[in-house]
Amino acid sequence: MSDDLLRDLDDFFAKTYTDFDRISAMPSYESVTISQILKNRNRIEEGQIATNEMRKIAWQPNRDAVLAELKERHVDSAFSFSFRPAPLGARIRAFFGSKAHAGALLAAFVRKYGGREEEAAEHLGLSPAVWKGLRRGRFLPEKQLLFRAMLSYGFSREDGAVLMRAAGAYYDMNTVQDVVVCYLVSYRVLNRDMIARAFAEYRLRPVL
Repeated sequence: MSDDLLRDLDDFFAKTYTDFDRISAMPSYESVTISQILKNRNRIEEGQIATNEMRKIAWQPNRDAVLAELKERHVDSAFSFSFRPAPLGARIRAFFGSKAHAGALLAAFVRKYGGREEEAAEHLGLSPAVWKGLRRGRFLPEKQLLFRAMLSYGFSREDGAVLMRAAGAYYDMNTVQDVVVCYLVSYRVLNRDMIARAFAEYRLRPVL
């Protein structure tokens, strides 16, 4: 099962990862032309799409070699703190009862997916004081905490997107970690061993 997961993840990664500078630096990389992608399709209407697509690993003649080299050379430099102070305006809105801020949504989704709010701080690796600050809107969750919560509790892709927007975060498809997490969330991979295997395959620091 884990081998099937990694093959599926590799396909997703090859079609989704967009850091062309890194892709083109791999020893097995070969230039790909628009004509190789479009063939008999309308080159005027689809040319711009093809220009972007031809930069991705999926179109490489030696796709598997390029992907293996990228994994082997990858150094996980993606880092963020678990939270940051919320802007003054956001703190004021939260104080007057707004439930649309990211911390309140995070707590609501924890409950929605069967978590106990009183256990959430320990489960997410936070101090009780920080968890309280998040729920009250004094802090905003950063991407590392968002990813941990989404994978740990099994948030749906839609709920994860709502939470990330509220926190001012987004998937950066130039970043290996973001592509891997996007796959795991999008396809509801909930098994922790499989999540750990996916992170290890792409040389990522675990978030769980």
